Amino acid sequence: MTAPTAVAPTPRADAILVPIRPPHQRDPRADAARRRALTFLDTMMDSPALDPTDLRLPQSYADQMGLHATGFTYDAALAILAYLTDPGGSARARARLLGDALLYAQEHDPDFTDGRLRQAYTVGPFTVGGVTQPYGFVRPDGAVNTDAPFDFRSSHTGDLAWAGIALATLGRRTGLRRYTVGAARIGAWIVSQCRSTGPLRGFRAGVDGTGRVLPAVATAHNAVLMVLFAALATATGHGVWLRQRAHAERFVHRMWNPGDGYWSAISPDGAAVDRGAATLEAQLHPWLASAVLRSRPSVEYVHRALTVVDTADRPGSGLPAGMRIVGSTFGTASREPAGGGTAPDPYAVWCEGTAQYACAARRDCVAPDRWAVLVGSLIEVQERLGGEQSVGGQALPEGSGVVAATGPLPTGDAASGYYPVRHVGTTAWFLLAHAGVNPLRR
Repeated sequence: MTAPTAVAPTPRADAILVPIRPPHQRDPRADAARRRALTFLDTMMDSPALDPTDLRLPQSYADQMGLHATGFTYDAALAILAYLTDPGGSARARARLLGDALLYAQEHDPDFTDGRLRQAYTVGPFTVGGVTQPYGFVRPDGAVNTDAPFDFRSSHTGDLAWAGIALATLGRRTGLRRYTVGAARIGAWIVSQCRSTGPLRGFRAGVDGTGRVLPAVATAHNAVLMVLFAALATATGHGVWLRQRAHAERFVHRMWNPGDGYWSAISPDGAAVDRGAATLEAQLHPWLASAVLRSRPSVEYVHRALTVVDTADRPGSGLPAGMRIVGSTFGTASREPAGGGTAPDPYAVWCEGTAQYACAARRDCVAPDRWAVLVGSLIEVQERLGGEQSVGGQALPEGSGVVAATGPLPTGDAASGYYPVRHVGTTAWFLLAHAGVNPLRR
């Protein structure tokens, strides 16, 4: 099929980054937590070697994660949305700087000119094996830096969908055409490369670093695509985007399990439904993307099956004395034995998912009290966990930035997990939750 093309946006009032309820009463502790979270995002963006106007992406994790100067596209997109919740001009300037960096990456990929973004980029010099790599986000030849000791050259549909939403939001907020054009190029690439022809419809997971198509189709990714395609339809006036939205929405609806009240997370091939492990994102992203009341049981499923309480007094806990954190785990597989027989910590809280749950709880009229509990837990996490961590070898400000998890947390995939290391994406979600903002609301 012919992929949609980008046209100039039609400026209109922002419809995503608006709290769905009146702002909560001012709380000095909560306000201070917000300011420290923004300071963390600033610090992860800035390097002493950079001019304030240099294009760059934030380093996603503190150095202690061991990923060196890696900046994930998903984290940069969430940082844009988080900055746009702040009314200050400096926050908006940083959001635009990150948006321009994503556009630069799109236009200066070393191998492709088709609108895709990579899973991650190298965003600053790092030393490994005693050898220092001398350049950062932009290489001396002007191309973006995809060289690193990790294989992050793939292009994942979910990451690109979030980047597209961030750029489309910038287009609405600034009235600048280039951001909407960039978002539309992302949407066009997803349509041309990832559209599934399987009976469940939807869009596949993306391509790996060699260009091989990843055949799985994920509920959470397609829920986010529903929002991206709707935003592009509004911005461009082209109905073709609504047809793409319907294609994603059909898949999401077919993953609903009405009897059990939860969303299946994935189809391995666009034809079969994997009824195995449930994930938090598969439950919450459809609810955040469209207020389908019949799917509200998925929020209760998170409360019932994925809520955990991490306390300092349990055996093996890494929490400081007296600390108690209420939040969510990644999914049901996080409580099962991991590969190699390693027993996971069944009580570790996934802080990024907890912030997502807080965003969902903020729009839930049935149990509105959960929002305050979840945000309060994240405030305490920021204040007390992740101490003595650094970025680029420089100490991070204490009490700024939220760790990805309160302890080692497996996802069920032996190749991935979350750890008590400060993280841009988690901190951005915290800022969205703190502001009462749903980044997928239209």
